[in-house]
Amino acid sequence: MVGPGLTVGGWFAGAVISNFVKKAQSIMQDNHALQAEAGDMLYSVQAALPRIRILVEATERKAISNGSYDEWLQQFKDVVYEAEDLLDDFETKRIRDELRRKSSKVGSAASFALRYMRNLVLSDADLRRLKDVLKKLDKIVNDDRGTRFHGMPELTDEQEVPPTRPLIVGRDKEKQDLLSLICPPAPPSRHGVESSKQLSVIAVVGAAGVGKTSLAQVIYKNQNVKEAFALRGWVLVSRRSRDKRDILKDIVDSFGMEQQSTLFSATENKRFFLVLDDVQDDLRKLWGSLRSILAGAANGSVVLLTTRSEEDVYTFGTTAHVSLDHLPLESMCRVFEHHAFGRQEKGSLESIGKKIVRNLHGIPLLAEAIGRLLRQNLDKGHWLKISKSHWWFYSEDDDIQNAALPSVTIVCEHLSDHLRKRLCYCSIFPSGYLFEKNILIQMWKANFMQQHDRIEMEKKENKWFDELFNRSFFQPTIWENKYIIPDMIKEPVYRIAEKECHAATDSRELKRSLQLYRHLAIDSSDFNVHLDLRKANKWRTILFFDGHKTNKLHEALANILCDPSALRLLDFSYSKARLGKAPDFINKFPHLRFLDLSFTDITIIPDSLCKLRLLQVLGLRGCQLTELPRAMNELVNLQVLYAEARTVSLIYKIGQLTNLLGLEEFPVGRIKGHKITELKDLNDLCGQLCISNLEEVTSTDIEGEAQLSRKRHLKKLVLKWGLEAGASSTNSPVCMRTLAGLKPNSNLEELKIKCYMGVEFPAWMADEQHFTKLRRIHLIKCKQLKTLPPLGQIPSLVILVLEGLSVLEQIGGEFYGTGYRVFPSLEKLKFLDMPNWRKWSDIEELQNSRAHPFPHLKKVQIKNCKVLSHMPSCCLQASLEELDLSECNEIFKCSPSCFGGLRSLLRLRIHNCLGRIHLPCNLLASLEVLNLQKCEVFFQGGIEQIIKLKRILTSDFCELNLDELRGIRNGQSVPEIFTF
Repeated sequence: MVGPGLTVGGWFAGAVISNFVKKAQSIMQDNHALQAEAGDMLYSVQAALPRIRILVEATERKAISNGSYDEWLQQFKDVVYEAEDLLDDFETKRIRDELRRKSSKVGSAASFALRYMRNLVLSDADLRRLKDVLKKLDKIVNDDRGTRFHGMPELTDEQEVPPTRPLIVGRDKEKQDLLSLICPPAPPSRHGVESSKQLSVIAVVGAAGVGKTSLAQVIYKNQNVKEAFALRGWVLVSRRSRDKRDILKDIVDSFGMEQQSTLFSATENKRFFLVLDDVQDDLRKLWGSLRSILAGAANGSVVLLTTRSEEDVYTFGTTAHVSLDHLPLESMCRVFEHHAFGRQEKGSLESIGKKIVRNLHGIPLLAEAIGRLLRQNLDKGHWLKISKSHWWFYSEDDDIQNAALPSVTIVCEHLSDHLRKRLCYCSIFPSGYLFEKNILIQMWKANFMQQHDRIEMEKKENKWFDELFNRSFFQPTIWENKYIIPDMIKEPVYRIAEKECHAATDSRELKRSLQLYRHLAIDSSDFNVHLDLRKANKWRTILFFDGHKTNKLHEALANILCDPSALRLLDFSYSKARLGKAPDFINKFPHLRFLDLSFTDITIIPDSLCKLRLLQVLGLRGCQLTELPRAMNELVNLQVLYAEARTVSLIYKIGQLTNLLGLEEFPVGRIKGHKITELKDLNDLCGQLCISNLEEVTSTDIEGEAQLSRKRHLKKLVLKWGLEAGASSTNSPVCMRTLAGLKPNSNLEELKIKCYMGVEFPAWMADEQHFTKLRRIHLIKCKQLKTLPPLGQIPSLVILVLEGLSVLEQIGGEFYGTGYRVFPSLEKLKFLDMPNWRKWSDIEELQNSRAHPFPHLKKVQIKNCKVLSHMPSCCLQASLEELDLSECNEIFKCSPSCFGGLRSLLRLRIHNCLGRIHLPCNLLASLEVLNLQKCEVFFQGGIEQIIKLKRILTSDFCELNLDELRGIRNGQSVPEIFTF
């Protein structure tokens, strides 16, 4: 074991003490008696900081091994935490006093957290506490054990590990076997797939860490799989799926269906591909009834399981399974060297690396983690030291968890304090927990960060998360910004973190946790309220999992609050707790920074919540609230609000919460305190912001009231009018005036405009010099729009989606602009649901110039544009790799020569197009995949001229003679044919 107290060390302690010293100095400037009495102690503490940081790091990394130092560290941490609590109390009082003095100018509270404490009026009791903590700090930092230690060189921060792309080695056969099972080729003599007339259940079986999930992700993202199934879904079964209702809901959600849909209605007569990842006992018990529901889907539907148990092959009645063994040494070395060296020379390190790899038991996850650790330092001596670590002797071949212990522990020993502390904090979450990056970062901030620069804090926490990800502690999922920690890694980390963090699964464990731990997860409904929780005043985190009854939970929380609590984080969002209302005594958590009541049945928020002056994060997602306290705008430290638009609309004068960094949606209202002017001073908003109900805007000075141009940290902006705004042209001038005043900052990367009723866009949409970073534009249901802005001149635009522009009839020169380079960076172009779009002019027709359009265009999709009769050659460039045409009946009446420039086209998809379609095969020589559904295709010149064709996906509705095709290609490589 690495050592006690690994989660709190030099970096955190140094930050707390430095902040404490800084504020104590400020207070002493107004209190000469205190300065005379405690000034020397303050100087002594400040001078000892560099030495103490080294000692703390050395003790935690076991660079020194001595029980007295471990004891000293525990005492030191207690004093540091006490100092932090005192600082919090002072900060709370200062904010309270400021609010009282400036109740009519709450908006000025933005700078509260940046000021010193000169104006804070402290009582004699406060000064005694300050002096008492200072004495304790002075005593502990000048303890003999702290002053006589000189054997540790000064520690330096580790280098950042450069990210490396994932590498799956030695699984080619298994991958091909799975693809053949999931997308079987059509039988040679049948127009259809006889074997696919049932639900297929396929299992990937293997021990922890061998790459089951990674292989399943490769299959899930495979282009052939995407095209072969109408629905694709992924459910992480180990993620708290305890009953049939949970699992059914997770499956429906994964298919992207509406919440009210049932699984049967979602899958009925649809061909689906569903991954059930990391199968657990809960699913085994429910599989019989679940399978009967899934069996109503279309023929050829597939369920892919990943499991550690060979018995599941029989439990789930699988039609086939693929087993993943441990990787052989050669493949393990390839994985290790990929992450350890990248493209650098191996030299004499190759043999040392091979010796290390022999200790990893064929588990690629461990090769990845150790490889990324060693990449930090390519010194031979360092590598030899790692290869001879005593930890390798703790590994046993027959115990997979013990096999991981040496590797994970060695990597943890080489983490800096701030990374180690954050990793260990994650150990309290249940097995298979799905971490949302943004929420986890807010949890870390609530517990560990001491800086007042909110933007800088956010950047640092993001950087540290990425560092842990680059060291393989977090593994990616199919969902953006969502990650898991594999059990193989989590178990060793939990052992390391056991002095600070704990997950209690019953009342007995909870009782043992009272005085030992600071970060606690209660993962049980067996919550004994008769425990003497007055001893639990060290707890800083409480996460509730599983179900909790209202009366027990309220009584237990009241019990916890018998003594003043050090609690920083309280989270009910995973618990399904039936709270009814938030506890009235919640204001007695004076240090609370993170409170999440999401997905509980809470209907009432008490006024006392508004007294949580230090609260940084408030979660109210999924709550059925009808009103909120009027004083919510006094939560002046609030940085992130997780809530739906309906809940946000209940907050009076939200614009006074000027520290907000995260607000997912702001619904505009017409009454005072809810108008668009509330956005005026929220200039630190980061990431994504949706402004909805823009039809409610009545002001004529929108730019001055919203001031979006000052919000330089926003990366994605959604501007949305309500569907009830109507399509009447009388609304057009109002909409145009509103949008004209909503010009975003030049740092914006993504813009989405929905249900805009103007006939044209404002001038700022054509400002290519302003939008130098804009990469994505999505225009949706702009039903009065008659002309497009010159989007072709935006230099960094990569993705453009035009959807539901129902009255737009033609696209021409106004779309391209007048510059020489037209859409210079565009890679994906989509036109969806444009029923009146008839003409798409070619740029050569309009400009007769040497304009160079679409040089990097890779994918074009046109869907439900039934009257479009021409595709201009300017968009059919040599760079185009994928063309997707569906429900476009007229487009194929154009000359086949329009396909002549498609020298790089790899994939052609034609769906639901009426009439006979003529494809010039001689112009499609590069084509590899042809996807045809519900259409009649005539291959001009003969399909044998498509010499690189590898795969045909077709349906029973497509008039394609498969037997004839096989005869024509006789003597050549015959493409695989998949029917569905």
